[in-house]
Amino acid sequence: MIKAILFDLDDTLYVEGDFFRSGFSVVASELEARGTGRGDEIAAMLTAIHFGESREKVFQKAAARIPFPEDWIPELVTDFRSHQPRISLAPDVSAILRSLRAKYCLGCVTDGWAEVQRRKIMALGIIEFLDALVVADDMGRAFWKPNPLPIHRCCELLGVPLLEAIFVGDNPERDIKGARNAGIRSIRIRRKDSYFYAVDCVPPDVADYEINDFTELENVLAQLDDQNSMPGG
Repeated sequence: MIKAILFDLDDTLYVEGDFFRSGFSVVASELEARGTGRGDEIAAMLTAIHFGESREKVFQKAAARIPFPEDWIPELVTDFRSHQPRISLAPDVSAILRSLRAKYCLGCVTDGWAEVQRRKIMALGIIEFLDALVVADDMGRAFWKPNPLPIHRCCELLGVPLLEAIFVGDNPERDIKGARNAGIRSIRIRRKDSYFYAVDCVPPDVADYEINDFTELENVLAQLDDQNSMPGG
């Protein structure tokens, strides 16, 4: 019987691309204030680089094109990481969380810089839904998923054995492999607008179930409950 559901954060409960758009807008405003051009055009360029070319070295590429001195980049990175995100829960999430909250213990296990992740969590307003929150960075970068410790810690906080919990995440390498490493079942959410939509899981780190949005989640959980209620289940 499933008693607890653990969620990843980025591209699971909200669209992570919205966080980057939000941060790029703040950085673009700073660059405009420094006389490098119009903020809306800079934001559009940063977004195009990030989504169209690579998630790596976006500011370095922008510095070569606008141009601006590369020694500005550390300050821009700080602006990006410290900004107050303009993000919201994915449309399919809020109502489902409220429904699940009445039946299960809910937890969240997230990677990323601790202060950044906590600002996202506050912006999304999900604390009211959670019985436990584990920010893996509090333990150190070495303990980010797929390290099993954050998932184990979340189950401990919830007071639920691993066999009575399930993990929902999008990233095959971090979330699904992390769940397998932790000895917990997993559901992969494969949103079309997520970073890892086109990335397949590699055996043996394959999710037990796969969904496209949260409206399918309760059906999967019902299937699990039915299986557990069968003789010998």
